[in-house]
Amino acid sequence: MQLEFALLDEESNIQSFDCGEDQLNYYLTDLALLFQRRRFGVTIIMFDKNDSKKKVMGFYTLCPASVQLDSLPEKFLKGPKPNPIPAFRICRLAIDKHFQGKGLGQLIFIHALQKCLDQSSQIGGSIIIIDAKHEKAKSFYERFGFISLLNNPLILVQTIKYIQLHFNS
Repeated sequence: MQLEFALLDEESNIQSFDCGEDQLNYYLTDLALLFQRRRFGVTIIMFDKNDSKKKVMGFYTLCPASVQLDSLPEKFLKGPKPNPIPAFRICRLAIDKHFQGKGLGQLIFIHALQKCLDQSSQIGGSIIIIDAKHEKAKSFYERFGFISLLNNPLILVQTIKYIQLHFNS
């Protein structure tokens, strides 16, 4: 398998995508391209370059964000900071059911983190925010060092500096 990542477009083979979560399936097939055109965020798809149909195996959506200082865990509050803090949001991430359990979730997540890291050096942003859909997803992100916000345990955060130290390839 030779994985490739690309920006979602009209030619992307998304119609048969099924991650087992109706909301995420609906988002990819019916909203992602529209939201991208309106510049609400961008959706990156993952597929096997050797697959002639280029069936989407997974995707994630990134958008700009900010986070209020008073919602961050104490360890994030050292030194002077603007309020709110500029950030990136990984608002959706999913792997098709046929490809789950093969480590592809970790690969696509690290790709998303690297994309945030690359963009932070171009436009700023010092925090990554993740919207976990449920406790199982939250546990996945916690394995990468993400920490829940004080006021919402399904929203997790980590610093770009942490990502740079632990995931910069």
